[in-house]
Amino acid sequence: MILYATIFALAVSLYIAVRAIAPLRVHAAVKVLLLLLTLIAAFKFHILYMIEGENFFTPALPPAVVWSGCWLFCAVTGYALFLLAADIIRLPLYLGLWLIRKRRPGETWRSLSQAFNLSLLLLIMGLTAHGTYSGTVAPQVTQVHIKLPHMPASAAPLRLVQLSDLHADSTKNADFYRDIVERTNALKPDIVLITGDLADGPATVFGKALEPLADLDSPLGIYAVTGNHDCFHGTKEWLAYLRGLGVTFIDGEVISLSTELEGGIRKELRLIGVPDPIMSHSGMSLPSLSELTSDIKERSVPTVLLAHRPNTAAEAAQYPIDLQLSGHTHGGQFPGLQQMVARMNGGYVYGLYRVGDMQLYVSPGTSLWTPVCLRIGVPPEITLITLQPTAKEQ
Repeated sequence: MILYATIFALAVSLYIAVRAIAPLRVHAAVKVLLLLLTLIAAFKFHILYMIEGENFFTPALPPAVVWSGCWLFCAVTGYALFLLAADIIRLPLYLGLWLIRKRRPGETWRSLSQAFNLSLLLLIMGLTAHGTYSGTVAPQVTQVHIKLPHMPASAAPLRLVQLSDLHADSTKNADFYRDIVERTNALKPDIVLITGDLADGPATVFGKALEPLADLDSPLGIYAVTGNHDCFHGTKEWLAYLRGLGVTFIDGEVISLSTELEGGIRKELRLIGVPDPIMSHSGMSLPSLSELTSDIKERSVPTVLLAHRPNTAAEAAQYPIDLQLSGHTHGGQFPGLQQMVARMNGGYVYGLYRVGDMQLYVSPGTSLWTPVCLRIGVPPEITLITLQPTAKEQ
């Protein structure tokens, strides 16, 4: 990953240097300064890593330093990409003018191009500043109602809260997660489900930030599966720590839950958990859905699959599963990237989908992975999902 990040940073810096800095009619010292600033922004991962010396993507540094670096990196990356898109449009215009006038476009073209490049830079800096801010705000509550045909008409609705992609790191403290816990408890859920990617650093460093999870309150409990990021910084340590906070991990398990309410009304739920495939590197077994569902005969109890990545949905729909809950995509984070993220995740990026006889809900994430900090039009989310029968008895 460090090699890929280095190649990417070099490509971004070189393109901006050639297409935006070199054509400027300013003193050479100014060009050198602009190039230096570009290199600092493009190589922010490397620079912060040299300062902190442990985590390449999520350094344990003051939040203001990390967020500023993330904004600059996103700004310079966005500028390079938009500059490339503009050049793809400008090239045929330039060649067309050259052919029509029988000479290369002159000073007017240069002045207009430089003015456009400056305007584009200011736009990208403002857009990425807005997107970075949007990535830091408290998650909103989104309510989703899902009707299940196999759920008995007389069954009481089930209130599930899905949290996903909490990504504990140096930019988020206990107050951030305490607010999430308070918002979640205010929804009075029957159960809280966490679909992976809880942490981005060692439990000894960032575990304290997630302590408020111990205050989550739901009659049926708090259950989770691992995500791909939960493999990078001591899986065993994190699982042990989070279990101590009351989070039950059900990777590779099937569990049945029930609770009795006043008046003898019972709420029942079956959960299936699958670990992220990368967890095999941590020694975790990866049982197949065929194995996990082999003993499921009764469909009157809602069956919910927790799988960090949504691209398992097509397979899951072949088994007696009513609903799959996933995260991982962060909702694509902003237009343009959303289409790419969907292609990499089976066509799913955010929201509710029907996959065969099964339904899939993909959370845009309750927090965000700091290195790619932008959210534009895809706010973080606490999801309240109400499961109810398709029709009530008459």
